[in-house]
Amino acid sequence: IHLNDKKKRKKRRGNGEGTIFQRKEDKLWVGQAVIGYNPLTGKPKRKTVYGKTRAEAAKKLAKISVLVAEGNYTDTDLTVQEWLNTWLKDYMINALRPKTYDSYEKTIQLHINPQIGKVKLKDLTTDRIQKLYNQKFKNGRVDGKGGLAPRSVERIHTVLNGALEQAVITRKIGFNPSNGTILPIKIQKEVRALTPKEQMKFESTLKGERLQTGFLLGLYGGLRRGEILGLQWPDFDFERSTVTIKRALLRIKDKETGESRLSLEPLKTKKSYRTIPLPEEFMIVLKEHKAKQTKEKHKAGPIYQDQNMVFCTALGTFIEPRNFNRIFYRIRDKANIKDFTLHGLRHTFVTRLLEMNVNQKIIQEFVGHTRSTTTDDYAHVLWNLMLATAEKLNNNIQNRKNSSPEEE
Repeated sequence: IHLNDKKKRKKRRGNGEGTIFQRKEDKLWVGQAVIGYNPLTGKPKRKTVYGKTRAEAAKKLAKISVLVAEGNYTDTDLTVQEWLNTWLKDYMINALRPKTYDSYEKTIQLHINPQIGKVKLKDLTTDRIQKLYNQKFKNGRVDGKGGLAPRSVERIHTVLNGALEQAVITRKIGFNPSNGTILPIKIQKEVRALTPKEQMKFESTLKGERLQTGFLLGLYGGLRRGEILGLQWPDFDFERSTVTIKRALLRIKDKETGESRLSLEPLKTKKSYRTIPLPEEFMIVLKEHKAKQTKEKHKAGPIYQDQNMVFCTALGTFIEPRNFNRIFYRIRDKANIKDFTLHGLRHTFVTRLLEMNVNQKIIQEFVGHTRSTTTDDYAHVLWNLMLATAEKLNNNIQNRKNSSPEEE
């Protein structure tokens, strides 16, 4: 009887398909396959599948066997939302700067979870992700006013792709389905620079403003907003007329508490740490600014919170970056300058240097770019220089035409 039972079991099992048998109570076919081994006990881990027919159960087992053989099998019911939370809290907590971490968290909450968060990680497909990107590009703005910019869609992809790559490494899934997606074409948005005439008008309007020196640092040194607001007095060398950029003031969300606060943070890239010379005219204005700040300090008395900041409130506290923007826009409107942003001050600085034919490597050192200024970024400036060059060439041709040929 024992031998007959073994023969019957052999007949019910195909070559390499695992164990398949039919339950007596409900006539359902049951298939079992080894999908791995417990690393602690060494005992095999089995996956059980069910089918109304033997062929159905065998088909399911065969699919699992192929994935196991390829090293791509996963047996997790984690949703995309659950995995993104684990990835962010456990893997990225110490790998990202606070500002970047906050950005990743917002991207997940606002753009990924609402669309695919409830999908099981193992069921996420390239098609599903591609539809997410397409939808976001078409009408994905949170305020409902149209689609996201290509760069914003790319940011979503960066977050999702990073999480899925980690899922592959930790064997949550067999492959990264975001690798096959195609992102929208990025169109370079040109930042407007002030014309020389507009710059004179803007500088004239700045006079008398409490934070005049801060905005001039954008025009005369190409500093970013966070870099300007993060400056402390020891960063300036008045004898050499230089400033050393070491940090930035940013509003960040605390990773542990979730509370938002202003903080002096390290700069984003190694190239951002730099010492640059400043015009003597600027240093005169800076000394005046320091004298006014000293008077404010004395006036405030013991309630003044001295943090050695170059730009701060009348009580010595950090300036909220958004308030710095609001002050800029008020001054801009007062000067009657249209379609110009705070970042445009930095852009104007680079534009003036290009117009003076300053070497691009020098410009790179001034502004802390990781690459040299490209023609795509400042095409409008280079076009004007090309026109000037063509005019010089034309004058050269005319001069040669008008001059008498040398006698042979």
